[in-house]
Amino acid sequence: MGTGEKRPENEITAMMSPLEQRMKDKKWKLVNKERIHGAHAGQIFRVLVDEGDNRKDSYVYKEFADGRENEVELYLKIPVQMNRFGVIEDVWDEKPKAMLMKDLASPLKGSFSLLSFKEKKNVLQEILQRLSDLHTSDLPEKDMEIHTLSFEWKTWCVEELTKICERYQWASRQWIDVIEEIDKGRSAGKKRLKCPLVLTHGDPHMENVFRYKGEICFIDWEWAALGSPLRDLTILMQDLYDVELIQYATQGYRSMLKSKNLFIEKEDYQSDFTLLYLAHTTMMLAWEIHKFFKGYLTEADIQRIIEFKIGEIRRVASERPDDTDPKE
Repeated sequence: MGTGEKRPENEITAMMSPLEQRMKDKKWKLVNKERIHGAHAGQIFRVLVDEGDNRKDSYVYKEFADGRENEVELYLKIPVQMNRFGVIEDVWDEKPKAMLMKDLASPLKGSFSLLSFKEKKNVLQEILQRLSDLHTSDLPEKDMEIHTLSFEWKTWCVEELTKICERYQWASRQWIDVIEEIDKGRSAGKKRLKCPLVLTHGDPHMENVFRYKGEICFIDWEWAALGSPLRDLTILMQDLYDVELIQYATQGYRSMLKSKNLFIEKEDYQSDFTLLYLAHTTMMLAWEIHKFFKGYLTEADIQRIIEFKIGEIRRVASERPDDTDPKE
């Protein structure tokens, strides 16, 4: 092609990435894109677009890897809930499947640790109110997967703790014993979840929680399913490193659900909390150690995390049912 000659329109289109083509289809001009690195289910970009009349706005474009496209499939089943509790702008069901969301800047996790105890309680209250709205929303009309309890993370957690013990003198092999004892002596009946099924987000840790226009929003709905409301509560708690805050959330959430016409028996509530908190704390302990070996955490960080989470597993596993029963 000679100098000054224009490429045919169809040739230009063929050279475009899916992101560029999709912005063009929306009649938006892609001004800038920046890759967001991390442990994601595909490629994620922060994009600045010109929507016309020089109106610029920032979005996050998530292009899913093969086999990790469940969030798109879920959106087709629960669009009302994902739009209400998220900030989704557009979804593409054709390959490469993708989702476009408002750019929410930073998750709450980054600032939460810097807050005073009173401020943390206030933020936690906001998140719990929003979760309780989700848990008391109408159930989806389309078939949804039902979450079931699993202690399959025990093996991974033991493996990660073993590596820590082999490499660091400050580590204790008693931690491995704590994990291996978690579900011993529990009959099949005592491993069954008892609370009513609700729509759960499935992964509302604080890196997936944002504030947008004064309201709490959730991202990353890949693990959404019908399940116990304690599923989401005990995952949220994985970013709480204060026993008083954990007890505050545990004791208050049942009353919050009751105020929105979802009544759960005390015994069922406490049983689900214990089972799910132990399972999710084990899972997150393994994940945090994995992140440490990948270079995402310092040695001081992982030591603090392990000691707290092992302490929590001991505390909750040893509690009598009436020790943390929510008050009426």
